[in-house]
Amino acid sequence: MSISQVRATSSANVGEYVGSVATTVGALSVDWWCTPAFDAVVTLSSEIPYYRGRKAVLAWNRHFGWSLGVHGLTQGNVLVVEGLGLGPAPDPAHCSDRVAELLTELADWAPRPASGQPAPRIVHGPGAPRG
Repeated sequence: MSISQVRATSSANVGEYVGSVATTVGALSVDWWCTPAFDAVVTLSSEIPYYRGRKAVLAWNRHFGWSLGVHGLTQGNVLVVEGLGLGPAPDPAHCSDRVAELLTELADWAPRPASGQPAPRIVHGPGAPRG
């Protein structure tokens, strides 16, 4: 059984894994989401400049892996900007390195929906207002 399968099937291992990633990236907090979209959302101390005033987050889905985004304008929402592209359960050090790379790449970034690039998408968490 691969480490990804172990992490995906054992809640103790999932907690340990997400906690390890959170520690490695110097997270401020970890919120557990019991939704199909994400299993956990880790709040970082940094920001994506375009979204000044909102903390960056790493959102994890056990099947697809980590995505970088920001907290939405309402509580319980995450705006996904970019997937880390490292698989479902990459090594925490690889996550940290990729987050640093993405934050650097996004320093002067602004979404351009007309350019053919996909616009960021909002993912609603548990108890989040919809509408």
